[in-house]
Amino acid sequence: MIKEAFHKKASCLNLRRGALIIASMLAATAVGAEEQSFTEILPDQSIINSGVMAILFVGAFAFSMWSATWLIRERRQLDNSNRSLAMELADIKAQHDRAQALLDIPDQRVVIWESAAEPPICRGVLPSTTGAPKDSAQFIEFDVWMHPQSAQAFEKAVSRLREHAEGFDLTVESETGAMIEVQGRASGSRAFVRFINLSGDRAALATLEAQHTQLLETTDTMKSLLEAIPFPTWLRDNKNQLTWANTAYVRAVGGESLEAACRNGDHLLDANERTQIHNLHKQTDGDSFSTHIRKRLPVTVSGDRRIMDISDVSYESGSAGMAVDMSEVEEVRAQLQRTLESHSQTMNQLTTAVAIFNEKKHLVFFNRAFENLWELDRKFLDSEPDNGLFFDAMREAGMVAEQPDWKKWRNDLLSVYQESQPQEHWWHLPDNRTLRVIANPHKQGGVTWVFENITEQLELESRYISLTQVQGETLDQLNEAIAVFAPDGLLKLSNPSFQKLWQLTDEEVAADTPIAKLIEHCAKQTEYPEIWELFTSGITGISEKRTTIDGRLKLNNDVILDYALLPLPNGQTMLSFADVTAKVGLEHTLIERNEALQAAEQLKNAFIDHVSYEFRAPLTSIMGFAEILEQQVFGQLNEKQAEYVSHITTSSNVLHNLVDNLIDLAAVNAGIMELELKQLDLRETLRAASNAVAEQLQDKSLKLNISQIGGSSTYVADHERIQQILSNLLANAITHSPQGGVIQLESAYNAQHVTLRVSDEGGGIPEDQHEIIFEKFNSNTQGQGHRGAGLGLALVRALTELHGGTVKVDGRVEAGTSIICQLPILPEAETAPAVQAAQ
Repeated sequence: MIKEAFHKKASCLNLRRGALIIASMLAATAVGAEEQSFTEILPDQSIINSGVMAILFVGAFAFSMWSATWLIRERRQLDNSNRSLAMELADIKAQHDRAQALLDIPDQRVVIWESAAEPPICRGVLPSTTGAPKDSAQFIEFDVWMHPQSAQAFEKAVSRLREHAEGFDLTVESETGAMIEVQGRASGSRAFVRFINLSGDRAALATLEAQHTQLLETTDTMKSLLEAIPFPTWLRDNKNQLTWANTAYVRAVGGESLEAACRNGDHLLDANERTQIHNLHKQTDGDSFSTHIRKRLPVTVSGDRRIMDISDVSYESGSAGMAVDMSEVEEVRAQLQRTLESHSQTMNQLTTAVAIFNEKKHLVFFNRAFENLWELDRKFLDSEPDNGLFFDAMREAGMVAEQPDWKKWRNDLLSVYQESQPQEHWWHLPDNRTLRVIANPHKQGGVTWVFENITEQLELESRYISLTQVQGETLDQLNEAIAVFAPDGLLKLSNPSFQKLWQLTDEEVAADTPIAKLIEHCAKQTEYPEIWELFTSGITGISEKRTTIDGRLKLNNDVILDYALLPLPNGQTMLSFADVTAKVGLEHTLIERNEALQAAEQLKNAFIDHVSYEFRAPLTSIMGFAEILEQQVFGQLNEKQAEYVSHITTSSNVLHNLVDNLIDLAAVNAGIMELELKQLDLRETLRAASNAVAEQLQDKSLKLNISQIGGSSTYVADHERIQQILSNLLANAITHSPQGGVIQLESAYNAQHVTLRVSDEGGGIPEDQHEIIFEKFNSNTQGQGHRGAGLGLALVRALTELHGGTVKVDGRVEAGTSIICQLPILPEAETAPAVQAAQ
């Protein structure tokens, strides 16, 4: 404030100085202007001009002197004001320093709220032992580091301070148990809260006050609880006089109020009983008191004699007691005892053995049937044996079947004590008896064991189940429609297939339905209604010799049925229908397909014969004449003619190989190719294959590397077909190898197979085409620009599988193509698998 006043006066002085300067400049300007004006208007009146100039000069000089005097006086006043303001500023700085020192006193912290919109300001630091965080943002989260009750009281006090300017003084407790004094004050719109760490006697006093408050709250809570419970509760001093009791106690003694009961000495117990309890608290060897005495005593309440459990606890300044009415419990217990005796009498009349074990697994009840069933010593049963011990006794007596793991079997049975649902077991005893054992756990603990002898029942059930299984297996589960009729033509039973086949309702297939009613519905569904008259005569007819009647009929919906009328014992007859529509249709389809296959076989054979003659004869002539021309038998050929003849010879050989492959592949597909198996040498096979492609390798400057792995090299195969396989594999590798590349021909031999591998350095075959390349008329150019007929690899697979082997592309090779052909050492003579694969 002083600084602002000082600056304001300095600005005013500067403004006045500027005004004087501007006024002097204006006066000088005015004198010059007037002088010029008079000179211009009256140039000849020099005397008048001199007088005017003198007047103006005197006026300006007087104004300047007055201004200087006024300026000096204002400057003196401004200096006095500056000295006063400087002194006030020094006093304010001293007050500010003192306030700053007070805010930063150790072991205290101040929180200041300037306004509701601004965050609070924190100054000072509390010791770390208080549990208060040092960070200001964390400190103002009071509910985090304060005890919940202290935080709640503090928040309410701060709210009243900020809203209504109500100061407060509190002692709060931190989560670490430290006591902190809190003072809240308001000044104008600001709210100040100071936290002071308590130590020494002040801290101890604050702790005691907090404990005292908590103890009072706990006492009030316990008294409220005791007031709410329906059991009489009381407090006595060390003179055995009543000091406090709950409402239930006052009501039990018939008092008007607690004060009246204490004043009149109304007691729930008799004097002798009170004295007895008081004396029991004292031990014979001193004045020490026992902690707890519990007795069941008769008590008179509102004129009624009640049985109550009295619990009395002693302490240094008196005792406390509670009475729980057990009259209804005693009555229920007596009634339960009578019920148990009645149930025991009833149980002893049962033929089913029953035993009850309590929550401690001890035998507490068994009936006569139980005693007769197990024939154990009566003294042993009366001794309340453990359930596990009872099972062991049965085992020692040989009354139960021996188990592979007796301990596990027994523990599995005893696990019912931890279950809530009954368990059922089947015991097959060594004397061929069968027991149905039911273990029913009790909600209050314990288990009731029921042993039911069901040997005779099982025999009857077995017979019944056998009869029902015959019906179920022979009727209900059959796809054939079955119906059984009595001699009088009444329907006795039928299966669902019979009802579904003839589209009958449940009423129409009910028991004792006459066959005449079935004829009305079923005869209309067949093309031969008179067939049901045959069924009726076979069912109801009287004949010394009953025979089986069978045949085939067709329904209006084109369903074909095989029927059979079979005689049964006791004059009954079974009528069955089997749907053979699919079977008949399949027979016709197979006959037609067989005829078509035979026609195709004849067509294949005729095609092969025709192609063999029509293709090979002209090719032989072309190749023969080309060879004669090439040998120049009829005259010399010029260079161009010799070149053309060479092309004819080469193309003829290619076409001849193509025709041979086509005819061989067709022969394999037709199943007419036979292998001429004989023992071959693997080295000779590889050498012959190399010689066959030597000229083609030379034309493309290719190198063929041959390697062999394994011991013996003899195997059984068709030499000509093996050469065809290798020739086609090598031809494929030559076609797709780059100029000057290398081709690998590898062989491996073991006791079961001969493996041939041909690898090149071409562009490779995509993985999705590894199987397609072996199909007929599939030509994989592999980016070489050459497209063949697509028969070479197809013939390789056909001939390999004809030997019982396999062929595949090695997908593990990263560059080029590697084809593996695996042949058995001793191939089978059967060629059917190869035919199917080729097709």
